[in-house]
Amino acid sequence: MSHSYYTDLPDREIFYEGKPYLHFSGTSYLGMGSQPQFRQLLIDSIIKHGPNHGSSRNSNVKLPIYDAFETYFADASEAQYAALLSSGYMAGQLALNTLGSLVDLTWTAPDTHPAITFGSQQPSTLSHNQWQKKCIAKSHDLMGQKILLLSNAVNPLIPEIHDFKWTKDLSPANKYYLLIDDSHAFGILGKGLYGTYSQWKKLPVELMVCGSLGKALALPAGIILGSQSLIQQVKENPVYRTSSPPAPAFLNAFLEGQNIYQCQQQKLNKNLHYMFSAVSQLEEFNMLPQYPVISFAPEHWVNELHQKGFALSSFPYPFPASPPVNRIILSAWHLPTDLEALADELGLFNNC
Repeated sequence: MSHSYYTDLPDREIFYEGKPYLHFSGTSYLGMGSQPQFRQLLIDSIIKHGPNHGSSRNSNVKLPIYDAFETYFADASEAQYAALLSSGYMAGQLALNTLGSLVDLTWTAPDTHPAITFGSQQPSTLSHNQWQKKCIAKSHDLMGQKILLLSNAVNPLIPEIHDFKWTKDLSPANKYYLLIDDSHAFGILGKGLYGTYSQWKKLPVELMVCGSLGKALALPAGIILGSQSLIQQVKENPVYRTSSPPAPAFLNAFLEGQNIYQCQQQKLNKNLHYMFSAVSQLEEFNMLPQYPVISFAPEHWVNELHQKGFALSSFPYPFPASPPVNRIILSAWHLPTDLEALADELGLFNNC
């Protein structure tokens, strides 16, 4: 049984119907939204830049913070250029449409987020590894084709981190573009806070990475990373030129708050180490040592943990009629006592 919790401020502890719950849901992997120093830095940034810049990137009144953020993020991720947009979905669709106009064929991985797919994608029966093998086999039956590969960096539901070295086995008789959605990788996987671009930029593909910055990094924005020529095409698109950019205060808080982010990353890594040691021997739970998601199948455990004071992630996905996906989401905001209490309960459930 899934539960809905209505709260004014997502934090490590939330209150619902007068009762406290330890919060193990959402995507605030680094816990930035409740970090006092970051919140104060954001307040100061609002005073500096105002609450919003209600104009387009093509406006003749320009805020240097946007170019500064794009340059900083591109350099840190080891991409040539970056394009900043107001949401991860907008970034994904713009990246997809940019690359889609250049290719003959598009091959979409089974767990790819709708932000980088054309229309509604029905669930696939293939695993990501099976899809990879199918792509390799199909590539050797083709010649002179331009092919776009679409995939998430990570499937946060299972969880499963994807490796793209397999693209080296694609037939060299074709040209390949690879678009990766890093929404659930920024701040967690890859290089520092900056995702997987540096990890895959030397593959035999034209690489573009996009995604939401609103999860681990707590920025209401989306970004596209790529080569100079591809990002130039993105920035010439009317979607980029005429849409309103993200609120500048969040970007300033990110640039000035790097030490806060790094501290939160260290806290999260400690929490991951503790919980992986606690659950790695429990058969019913799936967790990777470097990723803040624990998945499990028995749905009744959601309600039992709710009764014990734990708010978990459980809701139908991706469609309303889909079965609930049951997960425990770890964050930098969790204290050692939170994790100890959770580990004790999970050990009891696993022995039932």
